[in-house]
Amino acid sequence: MTDFMAANFAILSRRWPKLAECIEKAADILPPFSLHQKKVQTLLIDGIHLTSAYDRIKEANLQAALIPKESPQAWVYGMALGDVPRVLLSRKSLKEVTVVIMNCSVAALSLYFFDHRDWLDDPRINLVAASPIDRLHTPFATAPGCLQLADEQAGRLRDLVCLDLATPFIRKRHQADNPHLQKRLADNAGYVAQDPSIEALLTSYRSNTVIVAGAGPTLSDQYGWMKDHKPGPIIAVDAALKPLLQAGIVPDIVVAIDGHADIYDLFFATVDLTLLKHAALVYFPVVQTETLRHWPGRRYAAYSEAPIYSEVSSLHPKKSLFSSGSVIHPAVDLATILSTKSVILTGADFCYPGGHSHVSGCTQMQPVQGSHWVLNSNGERVSTIPNLRAYLRDLEDFIAEKNDLKFFNASPRGAKILHTTVLTELP
Repeated sequence: MTDFMAANFAILSRRWPKLAECIEKAADILPPFSLHQKKVQTLLIDGIHLTSAYDRIKEANLQAALIPKESPQAWVYGMALGDVPRVLLSRKSLKEVTVVIMNCSVAALSLYFFDHRDWLDDPRINLVAASPIDRLHTPFATAPGCLQLADEQAGRLRDLVCLDLATPFIRKRHQADNPHLQKRLADNAGYVAQDPSIEALLTSYRSNTVIVAGAGPTLSDQYGWMKDHKPGPIIAVDAALKPLLQAGIVPDIVVAIDGHADIYDLFFATVDLTLLKHAALVYFPVVQTETLRHWPGRRYAAYSEAPIYSEVSSLHPKKSLFSSGSVIHPAVDLATILSTKSVILTGADFCYPGGHSHVSGCTQMQPVQGSHWVLNSNGERVSTIPNLRAYLRDLEDFIAEKNDLKFFNASPRGAKILHTTVLTELP
């Protein structure tokens, strides 16, 4: 051990002995690393710079700016080389700074090569390791390199941090003054005025169990029981419609919400719509008008809480459904309205099992390899992309509030969904 390691661990062992033990164990299995220097020295770990190699303090100040100047407390996600905690501790207003270690092996390397004694020994510092059940605390700053290097224990927390940082930019896409969406609303005004709200579905589809069919690659794993032993009505997202029909499964309800894509051309134009004359379409009023024009069965309008629907919802009141970017969200919310006991999620993968983006037969299905990862129910890393991780975490938060229902995840190969149970037999 170097002098830095011994000195750093003396403080760590005194203040956080259990955490010190975890970091010590993690030091036995280290990722590939090297010291790297341009204008300043940093660590290169698994190909990722832990901090800037040009101006670490400027980078730390940029991150610390996320914490309001007069805040008495702050959270820092990722220890890195200790620069962000140091910058924050210079503020007299801060009474408590909690630093969350996102990967104990990364922390071990940092403690070995760099001196952390100045901020580790500050009484305002609290040092903790990330846990899969942690919630996101605010206000927070982060060390971006540590997010990229997060381990399995910190994966969910990493996603919550990234989602929170991205939310202001995501919301801009759905502002009320978006001209494309405004045109879609105008084109569909007549349908919205005459079509009933989704409460009317309760008469026909109230059931103990409701199945939600997403368009993930594992949807096809469930075709057998969905076709032969269906325990309740099937709510399919629009992208899953064609694959389901090809498998001989006619969903009871189809959900379509996307105003930015021509979903009729993508998902409806090439299927035999006469098969759906007894099925219901639940839609948001910004969908491509052809979807509504050609649907052969009953239509039901719904809204989300997005600002784009503020005016039309006052003119034509309809029930709102939870939506945070993915069509799987309102489909699951609808299932909670129709179900009395349980909801089964199928094809809700939020990742790329087998290296595919969608279930076979879906128009958008293609081989793909995401540069990010989530854990599946078998504890394995599966490639994904950031927006799918964000949809997953928002769905988990939604499910957490539905204590009166039991949620099952039909595929252990897809992403592990917190607050669900892996389906082993039909309820």
